[in-house]
Amino acid sequence: MNKKVLMLLVAALLLTTAVACNKDSGNDKETNAPTTPANPSDTGDYIVVPGTDESGNSVTYLEPVGTQEPQTDISDPNPTFTDVTKQVVVVARAATIRTSTVIADNNGRAWPQENQILDVTGESDKWYRIDYDGTPCYIAKDVVDDYAVIQAFTPLNDEVEITGGSVNVRSYPSSATEWSIRGQLTAGTKVTRVAVSEGWSRILFEVESETETDESGNAKVEIKQYYISNNWIKSLSADTSADTEADTPAESATEAAN
Repeated sequence: MNKKVLMLLVAALLLTTAVACNKDSGNDKETNAPTTPANPSDTGDYIVVPGTDESGNSVTYLEPVGTQEPQTDISDPNPTFTDVTKQVVVVARAATIRTSTVIADNNGRAWPQENQILDVTGESDKWYRIDYDGTPCYIAKDVVDDYAVIQAFTPLNDEVEITGGSVNVRSYPSSATEWSIRGQLTAGTKVTRVAVSEGWSRILFEVESETETDESGNAKVEIKQYYISNNWIKSLSADTSADTEADTPAESATEAAN
């Protein structure tokens, strides 16, 4: 084989290898590109949230909420339920209503968001049974709590000051779960209180919207009603009938990191 033919064969081989590499590189980018499932049950648990596109039109997006599930696997294929009649409220940012008591990617039925109230018809050790559109469904106990506790608050309107080093702000008045933490307030911060119970205060708390933006593209600021422990606040009003001292030391100690 002469030298000219050999050089042509080598050149052809190099060209084929280069084309193959470029094709593989394109496939990698395609595989790694983010995708939005057409249906929440196709690839996991999602919630539908409102938003706007680049032209300012109202649209909806699917956002994953898998991180809102309990950290440990609470699946129970054959739980024993006791009939109860009560209401619970979602304390996680979003939760999953399932068609069974097993955590899986294909049994999500609905995705209630924070503060949504659900009617319970039964409970087991780790799950609540609810009636969803006429069908028995289930939600993990870890991401909801008793709505009656919220209803027991007494309306109030005063200003309070944070006395603890760093106090947790929660979506539900209990330190039993980490799912309810929405932020912290530091010592010296003053906030408006709108209701009070024996151990907790309901306050106005600013949060950045996760779905809405202003004209500049920045997250809109929302005012929400959240909760702080009474052990780490003092009222700045001259006259208030609220008892802000009652709380158990074991629970309130988890609310402030000094």
